[in-house]
Amino acid sequence: MVAAAVLRAFSGFGFALAAMPLLVLVIEPARAVVLCALLSLVAGLRTLRRSVAESDRGLLKPLLIGSLIGTPVGVALLDLLPADATKLLIGVGVLGSALLLWRTGVMAGAGRGLALPVGLSAGLMGGALAIPGPPIVVFLLGTEPDARRARATLMAFFNLTSVMSLAGYTVTGKIDEISPAQFALALPCLLFGDWLGFRLFERFGSAHHRAISLLVLALIGVTATVNAVI
Repeated sequence: MVAAAVLRAFSGFGFALAAMPLLVLVIEPARAVVLCALLSLVAGLRTLRRSVAESDRGLLKPLLIGSLIGTPVGVALLDLLPADATKLLIGVGVLGSALLLWRTGVMAGAGRGLALPVGLSAGLMGGALAIPGPPIVVFLLGTEPDARRARATLMAFFNLTSVMSLAGYTVTGKIDEISPAQFALALPCLLFGDWLGFRLFERFGSAHHRAISLLVLALIGVTATVNAVI
């Protein structure tokens, strides 16, 4: 849990990627998903004002609007899509995107007009497959050269969209499934990891944020691909 929190605070994303494999060893997967969302929201609320202030608001607004439109459509498509085949395509696409971004570097300002459709695709993927992150991460790592602004925009986006996810969990009664004891045990680990991740970013973020983010993105692609094949 500490490592997952450090990863989120340093890169701006990846908390569930690191936390879920460990959480499902001790609690049911459905509870693990909701617990991750709750912990992410708690961490995000602590830094929401700062992340929004440091973000690229010109990109953040259309990303959020696109996500708001795409999420309910994705939920409606949930039972229609062949999940494994779709996850395989997403995994391969994300891994390929990470490798391409590694080779090409940042194209500052390129494709900024695509923010709305990128947000829409993230909403579709989040609603249908619970994988909203890759389109946003690929987009920002490919267009935003400033590590602090890219990270802040990622954090602001995921913090704000997590509220939508938790609203859905509340309506469907899944919040009641979370044990207060589980949340209380995980919270100190989250807060410590969050503090450590911010300190590491302040010291190493400018030099290593992009490389670490691309590595995490590649791991997301590999994980999605393996889960679809197995």
